Amino acid sequence: MNSIPGLVSKTLHTSLVDGPGNRFVVFLQGCNFDCFNCHNPHTINVCNNCGDCVPICPQDALALTDDRIIFSESLCDLCDKCLDVCDYDANPMVKTRTAADLADELDTIAAFVSGVTVTGGEPTIQLDFLIDLFTEVHDRNPSLTTFADSNGYLDRSGWDRLSPSMDAAMIDLKAIGNSTHRQITGVDNDLVLESISHLASIDKLYEVRHLLIEGLTDTRDEIEGMASFLISIDPNIRLRLMAYRHHGVRPVGKTWPETSMESMESFEERLRDRGLTNIVASVPIL
Repeated sequence: MNSIPGLVSKTLHTSLVDGPGNRFVVFLQGCNFDCFNCHNPHTINVCNNCGDCVPICPQDALALTDDRIIFSESLCDLCDKCLDVCDYDANPMVKTRTAADLADELDTIAAFVSGVTVTGGEPTIQLDFLIDLFTEVHDRNPSLTTFADSNGYLDRSGWDRLSPSMDAAMIDLKAIGNSTHRQITGVDNDLVLESISHLASIDKLYEVRHLLIEGLTDTRDEIEGMASFLISIDPNIRLRLMAYRHHGVRPVGKTWPETSMESMESFEERLRDRGLTNIVASVPIL
């Protein structure tokens, strides 16, 4: 098959928090949301080759040549100082890779993982590459599952193109209230809600994920709205609640309080009282 190139921020050979079992995780570069609370803000934009990161690199792994950033992986010690200095929310260490190339990497650990999860950034903005990668994975390792960790900002036709090669999706529901969703992400949530409904209807929804931010996404309106929406789809829909932490977020995100376990437990209890039955509370991100 003809491999389509994709912009890859990094890969992880093992993860127990990105879907069922032990997962090979691919982080794609670029996102169509601009979340203040993003824990991977360096994956939002594609490097604009400004060069601000070049003099910061202690290993001289970055160079500006012909107005383009050149990254020398062999010199890099993964200190991430280039990410800290970037005001554009980008990553100069991004690689252009093919689905076949990533599948080769996966082949080396295929016996030790249950599948691959593609996240970001937002994986669906590189839809052709995502389809190519999932198809390649299934062709080589039919027993491995293919998951997308998405913000849900993809129309039905896009999901229908992806679904034959994707086993399931995990959708981040930032907020059920549209104004709150716009405040967090910069965009409306109509398409996100439609994606959740559609994926559930075609049996391609693994779980909905919701990040609890005290005073913002854990309010009574959020509880009532989320319970009503999800129950209308399936009272047993899998909902993962996650505690907000400051690790990796932008400066404005550090002004918001971290979520306590008491708040997590209260939110979960109130959702169960309203009829949701399949709620998973994640261990807080440290």
